[in-house]
Amino acid sequence: MIEKAKRKAQGARQANIAKQKFFLWIIFMLCAMRYAPCAGAETIETRYFTVSLCEGCSLSSFAEKINATGLFRLDALSANGSNIRSVIKEGIDALFLEVCDALDFTLKSYRGNLVVYPDIVEVSKVAYGDSQIITANLPSLYVPSHNTIYISFRDMTVGMLAHEMAHAVISSYFVVAPPTKVQEILAGYVEYSVRKKMGSLP
Repeated sequence: MIEKAKRKAQGARQANIAKQKFFLWIIFMLCAMRYAPCAGAETIETRYFTVSLCEGCSLSSFAEKINATGLFRLDALSANGSNIRSVIKEGIDALFLEVCDALDFTLKSYRGNLVVYPDIVEVSKVAYGDSQIITANLPSLYVPSHNTIYISFRDMTVGMLAHEMAHAVISSYFVVAPPTKVQEILAGYVEYSVRKKMGSLP
């Protein structure tokens, strides 16, 4: 009788463990879907970032957005896209180094992700989920736990991207992250510094 009760209890424990594993798997899949790049994304590997451009975010338009200083003659580049990819690689890495210089931080090695969504709605879903996207107005954010910058292609500016890169650098540089207000002040300073250098301040 005791053995039968033990077997029954053990069977109940195993059933509970199986249920917990199933629910954990469901949660994992939902999280993976929430933070995954868009379907049809084009990926570009730079020295510091893996850039995922969603379908509809053309390479040439993205290159124009990050080529704010006009260092590259985009109209003179070949139409096959190979040189456009080089412009993107050089532009992203140059901006990252500019951010590090503005903060006076040196990172010996850094690898992060940059996911470019079509618009604010898709970026807001990352932060708030589907329930609040109607009122959300979030063109970009950095998620430290995924070491990923999410940004709206439609609204993106070099200053905005520099701001989020600053958050990424701060998060990687400090063992214990500074308070949120301090991080925002530093990121705001970086954005101001980059925009001043580009001559895009009002």
